[in-house]
Order: sequence, then structure tokens, then C-alpha cells
Amino acid sequence: MTYNKQWEVGWQRDRARGINRYVDAEPTREKLQGFIDASVPLRTLSRATGISDTGISNIVAGRNSRVQRATAERVDQLKLADIYSQAEGMVPRVGAVRRVEALLALGHNHAAIAAAGARDTSMLLYSPGELITAGRWRQVRDAYDRLSMTPGDSPLTRQRAESRGLAPPLAWDEADIDDPSARPHHQVPAGESNVVDIVAVQRAIARQRPDTNLTKAERLEVVRAMASTGASDHEISLHTGVSDRTVLRDRIEFGIESRWGTMPSAAHWDLMEARSITRRSDSAGRDAERKAIITTPSLDQQHGIAR
Repeated sequence: MTYNKQWEVGWQRDRARGINRYVDAEPTREKLQGFIDASVPLRTLSRATGISDTGISNIVAGRNSRVQRATAERVDQLKLADIYSQAEGMVPRVGAVRRVEALLALGHNHAAIAAAGARDTSMLLYSPGELITAGRWRQVRDAYDRLSMTPGDSPLTRQRAESRGLAPPLAWDEADIDDPSARPHHQVPAGESNVVDIVAVQRAIARQRPDTNLTKAERLEVVRAMASTGASDHEISLHTGVSDRTVLRDRIEFGIESRWGTMPSAAHWDLMEARSITRRSDSAGRDAERKAIITTPSLDQQHGIAR
């Protein structure tokens, strides 16, 4: 360790003034944990705070009971807006999804949103994972800023968004739209909840245990997303906490098409929670499965029974 005279002089001055350079780490730990709970990656958090990945991990894990006062003050002043202002890296996608949904509720279809500068927003809504690039987030934000105060030209898009309970732009405060814990401000009839919490939807899709706290509107979003990616009614039921028959009724009632049997859904949904399996290994597994189906004779074939 090298001797830092400037630091030593500053420490002596602070000590003479009764200023402690180290403070309790718990408020800092709680603040950092809040960002991690909001799906902010460690690397992005490191860039925003100036603390190393290891330093953040140690604080969050409770390994440090005290932190430097300057570090505590820097973390205390950190806001979600600072996370999204990073020039590069990954950021939570919840705010981008909410903006796209708000534009749909206003009657702007995906083509109109693309013309405003944010392409492929239909893929953004239901793609797995909780992160997007900072650049992608800015594209959606800029398109939202251009369109959010102007009604769209698609009544059909507006009607579909209304039936799905998507919150319009006026339901969101600018300071809250990127906050996973925030809820839209528009009212719904007593006893009903047509408001879709996209964070709850994403969590239900990603994990392999039933989420019984979903509202019906949120459950329908899970059904719509998983069915479009090839999940069976049974697989969807494992994520939503309802029976296969209820999932089927939901699909029939709301015209949700199932792509089960056309895509390798079981492998996709079983492995999503781990998120460590590469596309290459997944493709190899499907090739091996197809090869096994082709080369392995059925019992009828083995015994010479014609169908």
C-alpha cells in the first residue's frame, strides 16, 4: 500500500474537526440492494457510483460494517435517472416496456412507433430477460417523448390495449415510469384490476413456480407471452398457479393463439430461469432430439405392427 500524504492530511484535518470519515454501512447497503432488486446490473451500478463490482458486492453482502463517508454520500444521492443516463451497458427494460404499452394505449401501433425511431417494439414486449442496452432504452424513450402527447391513428390498437388494461401516458409520472415498484395512476372499477404490472408478468414468466398473486389482466399477459413462444397450456399453468383448463379457457375467451408444437417450448421455458444455456447448446439439444426421433423405432415398428 502506497502512502498518500494528501489523504493523511485530510484525515488529520477531519479528525481535528470531529468528522468521522467512516459511517455505518447499513443505509448504503439498503440503497444498493434496492437498485439490485430493480434489476440494475452490478457493472452498471459500478459505473454510476464509482465503486468497484467487488466493493458493491461486499457492501450488499454485509461484509463491510462501515464505509467511507464519501461513498455513503455518493450512493445516497444516486437515482434511477443516473442509471439510465449511462452512455453504455445494460439497464432494466421495465420503463421501455411501459412506454411502448402506453403508446399502444394511445392508439400508436408498432409501425408508428418504429417510424418515430424505436424499431421492433413488439419483440421488446415479450422477449425474455429483464435488461436491454442503454442505447435501446434511449430509442424507446425518444419515440415516447415524440408521440406521448398525440393520439394515435389506430382505433384497433387502442381498443386492444384497453382490453388488456395497458396504462396510457397520463397514468405515469416521468419520475416513476422506470421504477419497478411504481404503479400507474389511472383508476379501475372497484373489485377489478385491469392494470398490468409488467414486472409481475416478467417474474411469473421467468420463474419455475406458480405465481398466485397475479391479477387476471396480468395472468392473461403471461398466457399471451408464453403461448406466443410455444409453451403448452400445462407449462403456462405452472407459472400462473391456475389449472390447464383455466389457461385453455383464457386462450379461447380472448383469442390467444397457441404455438405449442411448432416451437421447442419445454426446453426454452425450463432453461429460462437458469439463463446460462447458450443458443448453441440449445440448438444442439434440439438437433439431437430430432435425430433420436428419426433413428429410434417405435414399439409398433419393432414388432412389425402396421398403423
